[in-house]
Order: sequence, then structure tokens, then C-alpha cells
Amino acid sequence: MTLDIPAAVLAGGASKRMGVPKATLPYGRGTLAGHQVERLAAVFREVWLVVREVPDYSPVPARLLFDSDPERSAMSGLLRALEECEDRVFVLAVDLPLVPDPVLRAIAQRGLESPASAVLPETAGELQPLAGVWSREALPEARRRAEKGERSLRALADAVGAEHFPENAWRRLDPSGNAFSNLNTIEDWVVARERA
Repeated sequence: MTLDIPAAVLAGGASKRMGVPKATLPYGRGTLAGHQVERLAAVFREVWLVVREVPDYSPVPARLLFDSDPERSAMSGLLRALEECEDRVFVLAVDLPLVPDPVLRAIAQRGLESPASAVLPETAGELQPLAGVWSREALPEARRRAEKGERSLRALADAVGAEHFPENAWRRLDPSGNAFSNLNTIEDWVVARERA
């Protein structure tokens, strides 16, 4: 059963540490971006792929959203998704391919039930702002911070009173504890690809 909330894959980052565009890396049956889009399409009513330019891979079944902010940052991708959504959106970074579907669903379900401006998972005492539900209510504060050059998503989460989705809640669904391991280097990608 699909959840009545859109999901946005943020795929417009600079990939400075990786050295190559993460979204285009081979993963599963296609690219990393394609992998993320395909699995989110099975969980959410609609999927958006937030990019900076037309990709050289197929975004289907996602709808493309273009992030035109000259500052390449996760904040600019989040802003674009918040501008598009009517109420709430599940946001997932392209470089977080190991979040299992049951964890995605649990966070999204809590996000639909909560009055908070964001519901974000916590791991090792820190929020994971790129794998959770954000409300359009956070948009004015996000814009204000972006205009001042404040691009920290964790600071934004604190400012809007994000609800923490506790680690013990998602670890019941992912005993491996790898859900929020992101791919920052080629070595990270190689290890994750073996699990795809």
C-alpha cells in the first residue's frame, strides 16, 4: 500500500568527496538515482527527483524538479522540495541507498501523524535530516536561513522543532544498523553496491 505523501530524492549535490556525480553511479539494475526513485515509487504516491540539470539517465517514474540555487547544498534541494509540496514531503538523499523500506514507511507514517514541522530519524545521537518527513511549515525558516547563508539542515531542524524518530524505533526494523550509512567515497559505494 502506498502512503499518501510525495517523496523527493535529492540528487543535485556537488559530490565533492566522491569526485563523480553520485546519482549516476551504477547501482542495482541501473543508477543510484534510479534505484532510489524505483524503491520510493513503491512506497509513496509520487516521487520527485531534485536535480540541477536534465540527467543523462532516465528519471522515470519520477518527476524532475530543478534546483536553480547557485549554492549547491542539501538546503537548496530541500527548499525546492518544500516549495513543491502542498503539506509534507518525505526527503531522501540519493546517497542513502541502505534505508530499508520498513524504516522508510515507519518514518513516513510518523511524519503523517505528527504535528511537528519535521520528523527525522536519530542515529548515534544526531538527526538525519535527509531521510525524513518535512512539512511546508518549515519553508519560511529554511528560506530565511538560506538567504543568510546558513545552510545547516540540523540547525534548521532544531529551529523548527523537529520531532526525533528514535534510534531504538528504527533499529527494530533494521537490526544491521546500516540504514543511514551514506556514500561519500568510492569505497563506500563499492561496499554498498555489494549489498544492492
